[in-house]
Amino acid sequence: MCIPSKQVLIRLALAVSALTLCVAVPACFGTDRNSAGPPEKVTIAYATPPYTLLADIAQARGYFRQEGLEVKPLFHSTGKAALDDVLQGKAEFATVADTPVMFAVMRGAPIAIIATIQTSNKTNAIFARKDRGILTPGDLKKKRIGVTYGGIGEFFTDTFLAAHGIAGGDARLIDMKPEEMSEALANGDVDAISAWPPYLNQAQKKLAGRGIMFYDEDIYTQTFNVAASREFIRNNPGAVRKVLRGLIRAEEFFGQNPAEALRSVAGFRKMDEALVGEISAGNAFSVTLDQLLLLALEDESRWAIRHGLTRRTEVPNYLDLLYLDGLASIRPKAVNILR
Repeated sequence: MCIPSKQVLIRLALAVSALTLCVAVPACFGTDRNSAGPPEKVTIAYATPPYTLLADIAQARGYFRQEGLEVKPLFHSTGKAALDDVLQGKAEFATVADTPVMFAVMRGAPIAIIATIQTSNKTNAIFARKDRGILTPGDLKKKRIGVTYGGIGEFFTDTFLAAHGIAGGDARLIDMKPEEMSEALANGDVDAISAWPPYLNQAQKKLAGRGIMFYDEDIYTQTFNVAASREFIRNNPGAVRKVLRGLIRAEEFFGQNPAEALRSVAGFRKMDEALVGEISAGNAFSVTLDQLLLLALEDESRWAIRHGLTRRTEVPNYLDLLYLDGLASIRPKAVNILR
């Protein structure tokens, strides 16, 4: 999907010149936002905050519309479900973590990532009931753990357990939707859950001090991304640039006015403002394409192959998964991919 290197250098040089002229004027990003005709209609499938924070801000504050897009949002509890909307033709864009993207690519899905919008190494965790004798990670052996298969929860859980000496099969993993986990844990249907905010927050409230949280910041750094089909990107590069510019404006606004930005997200999502602030802490929000994403996808692919979760036997070339031209034409310094 990448154009020849000579053309890349030419476009990067032009982009740098344009950014130099526009450094003090954020509106300069919108060179084609006022094109004749009505705004382009696109659908974005959203997972849950805080991972979608920049997309939420861009929608709530009208940045997408100002860039020439009429965005219809579709809400889901997981990025996997959001990506399924793209694969099924129900949405043009999806907000999704790296693991569901990996599984889709391993199945041969023709998708591409246009940007990463969130990273964190303290997003996923295992929350357990202390009254089930779980006080250390090693106590999870032989316990029932609620986990959502096919996404970041499954990869994190397996990696976490292995890091703490619990081999595959030594804990009973139970597939469930993230919105079902807090109730299942409170009712005693499972001994622990592997989840992320806001579902971890819900479980903590239900157990009221009777639970214990296990993080491991060294085993996994999550990336949350914006993905689309390769065909859509090929046929609609202008719409891709408009989405990216809207996200960049949202990033700038969040950096300058974090409290107001979080209020916008709370209003858009109909969530408690304090909860939005709580679950957003510890996350980095920036529009990038970084080598970290490639490394995560490769690690997860090796994990999926090793555990027989895919028919593929080799790690794909994930450079083919990234659409670099869009972001490189707007914010070249945000693209840090070795090619």
